[in-house]
Amino acid sequence: MAKKNQNVIQALGKIAEDIDNVSLNDSDAWHGLGQELEGVLRSVPKKNESLRDLLQLTLRCFEIMGEQATTEPLSFLDAVSQGLNAAEHCFLDQPDSEKGVDESRQNLERVLSTAEATDKGASSDPEGESGYTAIESLDDAAAFLIQLEPENHAELLGLRHSLLGLSENSEYSDQCRKLLVQISEKIDQIVKGGAADAGQTLSEVGFLLEEAMNPNETVGDGLEATQAEVSDTDAGNWTAECGGQVDFMPQDADEELVAEFIAEGSDLIEKAEEALLSLETNPGDMESVGTVFRAFHTVKGTAAFLELDLISELGHHAESLLSRVRDGEIRYSGGYADLSLRALDMIKELLAGVQAALSGDPLLKPESYDELVKLLANPEAAGISEDVDDVSTPRVGDMLVAQGKIERDQLEEAVDSHPQEKLGVAVVKSKAATVKDVGQALRAQTRIKNSRQVVETSVRVSTQGLDRLIDMVGELVIAHSMIAQDNLVSNGDHHELNKKVAHTSKIVRELQDVSMSMRMVPLKATFNKMARLVRDVSRKVGKNVNFVTEGEDTEIDRNLVNIINDPLVHMIRNAVDHGIETPEERRHKGKPEVGEVQLLAYHSAGAVVVEIRDDGQGLDRDIILTKAKEKGMIGDSAEINDRSFSDREVFNMILEPGFSTAQVVTDVSGRGVGMDVVKKNIESLRGQVEIRSEYGQGSVFKMSLPLTLAIIDGMVVRVGSETYVIPTVSIIRSLKLDPSEMTTVLNQGEMLTLQDGLTPLYRMARLYDIKDDKDDSEDTIIVVVEDEERRAGLLVDELVSRQQVVIKSLGESMKDIPGISGGAIMPDGRVGLIIDVGGLVKFATNGQANGHREEVGTSADQNLAA
Repeated sequence: MAKKNQNVIQALGKIAEDIDNVSLNDSDAWHGLGQELEGVLRSVPKKNESLRDLLQLTLRCFEIMGEQATTEPLSFLDAVSQGLNAAEHCFLDQPDSEKGVDESRQNLERVLSTAEATDKGASSDPEGESGYTAIESLDDAAAFLIQLEPENHAELLGLRHSLLGLSENSEYSDQCRKLLVQISEKIDQIVKGGAADAGQTLSEVGFLLEEAMNPNETVGDGLEATQAEVSDTDAGNWTAECGGQVDFMPQDADEELVAEFIAEGSDLIEKAEEALLSLETNPGDMESVGTVFRAFHTVKGTAAFLELDLISELGHHAESLLSRVRDGEIRYSGGYADLSLRALDMIKELLAGVQAALSGDPLLKPESYDELVKLLANPEAAGISEDVDDVSTPRVGDMLVAQGKIERDQLEEAVDSHPQEKLGVAVVKSKAATVKDVGQALRAQTRIKNSRQVVETSVRVSTQGLDRLIDMVGELVIAHSMIAQDNLVSNGDHHELNKKVAHTSKIVRELQDVSMSMRMVPLKATFNKMARLVRDVSRKVGKNVNFVTEGEDTEIDRNLVNIINDPLVHMIRNAVDHGIETPEERRHKGKPEVGEVQLLAYHSAGAVVVEIRDDGQGLDRDIILTKAKEKGMIGDSAEINDRSFSDREVFNMILEPGFSTAQVVTDVSGRGVGMDVVKKNIESLRGQVEIRSEYGQGSVFKMSLPLTLAIIDGMVVRVGSETYVIPTVSIIRSLKLDPSEMTTVLNQGEMLTLQDGLTPLYRMARLYDIKDDKDDSEDTIIVVVEDEERRAGLLVDELVSRQQVVIKSLGESMKDIPGISGGAIMPDGRVGLIIDVGGLVKFATNGQANGHREEVGTSADQNLAA
């Protein structure tokens, strides 16, 4: 067996193996498989037409899977697997391999034809740009054909199969059906490499299709005349020649529509110019990026409709570049900025050319057009990056003159003509210089002003090294606290020593703040992932969803980001799959067809709050109670509509393992394995989950997370001989115990009378079985704490001090103690327990203290003694 065949067989085997491991909605993976198959296809001799057809059809299936454009992916997978197996047998020269190739090819054609008939428009690009669409008429075929180039083999094969299907339609005349068969044969020539000039053959296909659409009319005195007319034109371009250069102006263009396009396009380009100039000094301005992106997108779409292919193609590539900037893949600076400005200038030049073409001049392709399109398609291949060229001239005007971009007289004239405008804008409006030239000058000026010739503003640091640094800073905080609170310092008369210790305290605090800020990262990257998730899930379940984000720049501990990713995925997926209704249901309820999911982040009371909001159907309280009763979560005697359960308590039931109200289990959600993961992950971070919902209106899922996992600001309190730390963000007030303000409810629960009403009172000594507390002495202190909407008073013996403590894990044996989130090493070397206020209030409120008291006390004593 030839070595070449061995390599091909290995490649086919790898592709077949990868298919079994690829997710159905992983578009990138399917496109990657298509690229691998293209490499195999290039190895197949042109004379082996059946095998090439088979691989071309398989490639088309990969593209449809990558575009998520089929409702029957399993049929595609079966047909593709059969086709790859047949191709492998063919390369192995096994008996009846040719028969297997033919059968597999017919099967793939049948699957593709079925997909085209049932999935109309499903494979269109989401923004209507380009791609394969279902073809049900000759008009559809013509609209699709004008988008194709000779190298688009997969799309041409799809067109061929559709035209063959139309040729069997008895509604068309015999002449029309014969022409469709003839067109299919010419497409075969292009795909199989049998056409001497693929571009000319594609042009012939266009004229034949036009003749098929108008069988009673003569198109250009027959095909022979048209062949001579287009013989020297570019591939796929059906325009006339003019002085040896191609006229790209459509011959039957609607002049009124074109004139409106020129006016609208010029206005959009002007706004895009201003936005690009703004980006030169503020590359992170996403609003300006969006303005430029929308301008390119609108110009591209309208130009495609008017068949102005030069503008449409350039706009498409420019839009793709700005899309990468918008998604944070690249930064608008350096070479990318220059490329964007060049694209803008080129579109301006083309619009001027279209304007002249309305007066009869030919619309010619600019000399640098092809080069620019190639750069936009793959800027990195040409060495383009975010690096900024070094220019040291201090003033914009001087820079332009020194570089020969503009004459001094032109500069002064521009300023005189536009006295109210900034210099850069004035020069562009007077057309004395291009936006690209002004942009380069502005960037150089900003760099000089702000960076003062600093070569590097950042360095890459290992995350392990960073974590190690923060751990060492934490140890420094503990060691310094031991020194600062030592009796020799705190009670001594060494004023100079006290002064030096105080100064050291300030430095340690600043060092701690700086080190913690180094580990803070914005949530933007996580939010971007959720945007993709919403898009994929909404398309999969057939819903229209508008995804809105706010607070992407909110920063959080880097270690928290990875942990909250799974909870966010579960809640976003549930919001789209279960929360948002179908378009039909929303219309019936009087809602807009497009639902909305909001993802917000903000700081509140020393914590980071992340909210997921949707305007869907909300949570049904009665259904949740019914499910809870079925699962034994509430007693059988409880009434389903029992208002003794608060909304908060009812909604929190969905956070229990295996709890689901979904009527149908899908591959998206509904199995009840998601929300308990949310609760577990968030509570492991000392965070909380809150659910609010109004049936028929929507839901809000709120996650409150600590800013950092390393250090907290706390109030150190003493209960008996034990020391606890209460986070200061949870403390409302503290006061001395006044027995007259205490009342007892049902001889069990104690309440504290405050100005704003009754507050539950819990004795820390009883909760954790501490024997040597002061009980009700006059020195006893009440610390009033709050967790979300719940408030409580904690009875302690003494307020020791307020200090920052480094959070330490208590290990496996004490990780599940109610109301305790961790430990801290105190200045005297002992261990203090950090109070989880939410968990403690819940623990005490549920009346679980008596059941846990002995276990908690024993476990704590053993571990602290160790």
